[in-house]
Amino acid sequence: MSNAALPSTDSDNRSRAGGPPPVVVPIRAGAENDPLASFASEKDAGRSPASKGGTLPKPARVASPLIKPALMIVAAAVVVVIAGLAAYRYSALASTPRFAAAGQTLTGKVVLNSRPTGVAVSVDGLARGVTPLELELSTGAHDVVFSGETGERRLAVNVEANTRASENVDMPAAGTVSGEIEVTSAPAGARVTVDNTTAGRTPLKLKSLAPGQHVIEVTSGSNTVTRTVDLSPGGSLNVFVSLAGAATAVSGSFAVDSSVELRLIEGGQLLGLSGSAPLTLPAGRHQVEFVNEAFELNLSRTVQVDPGKTTRVSVPMPNGTVFANASPWAEVFIDGRSIGITPLGNIPVAVGSHEIVWRHPQIGERRRTVNVGARTPVRLSMDMTK
Repeated sequence: MSNAALPSTDSDNRSRAGGPPPVVVPIRAGAENDPLASFASEKDAGRSPASKGGTLPKPARVASPLIKPALMIVAAAVVVVIAGLAAYRYSALASTPRFAAAGQTLTGKVVLNSRPTGVAVSVDGLARGVTPLELELSTGAHDVVFSGETGERRLAVNVEANTRASENVDMPAAGTVSGEIEVTSAPAGARVTVDNTTAGRTPLKLKSLAPGQHVIEVTSGSNTVTRTVDLSPGGSLNVFVSLAGAATAVSGSFAVDSSVELRLIEGGQLLGLSGSAPLTLPAGRHQVEFVNEAFELNLSRTVQVDPGKTTRVSVPMPNGTVFANASPWAEVFIDGRSIGITPLGNIPVAVGSHEIVWRHPQIGERRRTVNVGARTPVRLSMDMTK
């Protein structure tokens, strides 16, 4: 084929125009031989830190050396805060009287004084020394007895945790046989005679009276009330007389039979004590309260006083509750009557003072005198080995 038969191309046209001939680059398969790909690789390599001899570190490897110490500092701070809060809570609880370690027995202190001093003291039936005496006792009620040559005094002492209480007792001194009587009346200002001797006007406290029977007359206008009382050596009595509208012709008296001493109160006024001579009151109905705080008693009765007669009022004692235990074990007697083998619970016992005996066939027996109240249960425990 001749050259004239070939079609003309742009290259031929440029050759004819006198321009440089075009450069033809052969393209072979494979990206590695592609000059454009090689150009792109060299361009990227120029921007990369690798062209300067370094490599790009991974983010995790950069952060790891900083996070660990930071976490350790935060954890230590949390531990310090928690420890500080725990210490504060412990100190706050320890500063209160109610705080006690598990199993710890709460105690309080009691100072026992007597006049005169040198009086033997027993607590819950156990000898603890002579006055003046300071003891540390478990919390709760305790039966304290002061025993001297001229008699004894008994107290129910309630001990509170982490407190210090003081009890003072006057013992009958040797040779002291006088007593006193306090006389009050409604209305006040009534004339008082004792054993036919004028003593003064109410309210009046009669001191240094010989023990025995005394006749007390209280007079207001034309009304006179007479009472006969028995005064024990070193004892004291309270006598209250109501004179409003009272007349001798319409008066009567009443006496009280009770296993414990009771204060007799009417309308908030003290009439006297049970166990003493009959009380003289205007005839009619009277609402009388029978009170003994030591035994938690406050009973009310309606008393009918008949003119010129003596009415006797019997006040039976309600039951309290006793729990008794012993180590190793024992048979328990209350006032000589067996109530069973320990442990014993919810034993009904009449309100008042009772002698408790624990008896073991090999070890022997132990004794204690306790006061049983109307409301609070009495819990007794005896170590037979001591």
